[in-house]
Amino acid sequence: MTSSRGFWMWVVGLCTVGACDGPAPEADAAVELREQVANGLELNSAVLNGMRMNGMRMNGATFNGMRMNGMRMNGINLNGLGLTGSSLSATGIVNGAPKVFTGTQLETAEIDLDIDGAAWKLRFDDIYKNPAAPQGDVWFYEISVQAPGDTGWDSLCYDHLGQPTQAIPLANYWDLTTGARIVDPTVVTFACRDAVLAKCVEWGYRPWAKVGSTSLANHHQACTRMTRADYCGDGTSHTFTGTPIDIFDKLTPRIQSSTTQTRQSWGPEAEWGPNGAVCVGDMMRLKLFDDAGVPYTYPSCLDAIDDFSSCGTLSPSRNGLIANRFCDKWGDQPQQCNSKDNNGDDDEDDGDD
Repeated sequence: MTSSRGFWMWVVGLCTVGACDGPAPEADAAVELREQVANGLELNSAVLNGMRMNGMRMNGATFNGMRMNGMRMNGINLNGLGLTGSSLSATGIVNGAPKVFTGTQLETAEIDLDIDGAAWKLRFDDIYKNPAAPQGDVWFYEISVQAPGDTGWDSLCYDHLGQPTQAIPLANYWDLTTGARIVDPTVVTFACRDAVLAKCVEWGYRPWAKVGSTSLANHHQACTRMTRADYCGDGTSHTFTGTPIDIFDKLTPRIQSSTTQTRQSWGPEAEWGPNGAVCVGDMMRLKLFDDAGVPYTYPSCLDAIDDFSSCGTLSPSRNGLIANRFCDKWGDQPQQCNSKDNNGDDDEDDGDD
């Protein structure tokens, strides 16, 4: 979706914070988020997106009873909303001539929304590039929402600790039941940081970008399946937020490389494609549920994909795009996940999913 096309913004959906993909299982103290020193591992999440409003349609039609009634900034009416990468743009008339506003120029812009006849508002409070990669193309948006009849503003996004966080605008939207990406270039989804859609962008799998001639759109979708341990690609999460996983791929150049090959307590969990796992190894996050005594339904697809001794090598024959390693002692003996490697060197603690 490019900024050269004229769009109107429309809300896709409204859900409660942190429950857009259904409730995540409750974890006990044995599997709660532990303090770690990051050295290459990433923290997964059980939540697809932590936002209250799951997307906005920009093509002039109502969607789920939600419509944009206008956009303005400093007294200027804006329209022609577009998205390039993760940067929004809009056009306004200044001194009788059209002017395109993009990037930080949209700070303080407000959007009027009609949701089933009720008046809501969104406001862009701050817009800036990811401070961890200021020369990159990932933009963070601090967005506030005002509910009907309220005079105050509340954050659109919250992290898993309940703290306000930023959003990353993404083209298309995601089915909140199945986790599938629905391709619709007239829709922008505000992906909340600390949840899966944004995490995969920050890990480098930007769906609008390419590595060489390879689009990363399917790598991003595969990452969403991996991060939630959605083995069967049906939207069911089999993980707890805050669990460390080691991510790697075979892109040239690679975006993520494994850091745990020498750790005896870590092994391949799975290779992942857009529709879920294409093979699984012996170190699976399902064990977290066993260790915590949380009941779950055994994923029906596993019997067909668990007989690959080479799982984790990203063999081209399986069409896996990314893979991960996991320490299955994380739930009951987390200290074992930081055991000495084969060379006798102590490993550092790692980050979480």
